[in-house]
Amino acid sequence: MKLLGVFFGAAAWLLGQGAPSPAYSIPAIREPHHDVKLENRYVRVLDVTVPPFDSTLIHIHENPYVYVSIGPATLKAQVLGSSDFTDLILKDGEVRFSPVVTHRVGNIASTPFRNITIQIQGRDDTQEANAPPVASTKANGSSPVLDNDLIKVDRLVLGPGESTGPHSHARSSLLVAVHEGGIRLDRAPAPSVRLTMRPGEFEWHTGPVSHTLTNVGSTRFEAIEVVWK
Repeated sequence: MKLLGVFFGAAAWLLGQGAPSPAYSIPAIREPHHDVKLENRYVRVLDVTVPPFDSTLIHIHENPYVYVSIGPATLKAQVLGSSDFTDLILKDGEVRFSPVVTHRVGNIASTPFRNITIQIQGRDDTQEANAPPVASTKANGSSPVLDNDLIKVDRLVLGPGESTGPHSHARSSLLVAVHEGGIRLDRAPAPSVRLTMRPGEFEWHTGPVSHTLTNVGSTRFEAIEVVWK
């Protein structure tokens, strides 16, 4: 019975690809496949899951966003008002940036599609007017992914026992785990914190910060760090 459901779901999606998209949309926060995990004046984090051969409704992302693919994906995307579909093939851990868009996305693979969508609600103004500025410094194990006028994104990879060393972010930041791992987070003068982060879980910090991340697990830890501007 389950296989029949998958088959008919795939058929419905494929048959619908020749038709124009609907002429209306809903906000992403009301789209059933989008689960809001965090929202403040700077960021909205959406955990998006689309089962095999299923599709989102047409929805609008009213602000630019960056997304992290949790696992590989083979998708079809369609923007509002168009009859054209675009192939969207993502690797595990891939990061992409999107401007404001109204679209729907169909999963044409036999495995679930999941991503963490990080919508940029506004620029970071948390730096106190009379406080000395915090300079951003590079973490060990990090490599650049993208950099624009809104955010800077790095990929962080730490083997067991490896550490970023002390490093700083000049403004608010979000750490998103790509693969599960155990880390220790040191932010003096606060006590150390140990976290077990599963794929798609994240840690948000408002304002400038200096910290050290250490992989205290037995496997490689991979994450994406998004820093506001």
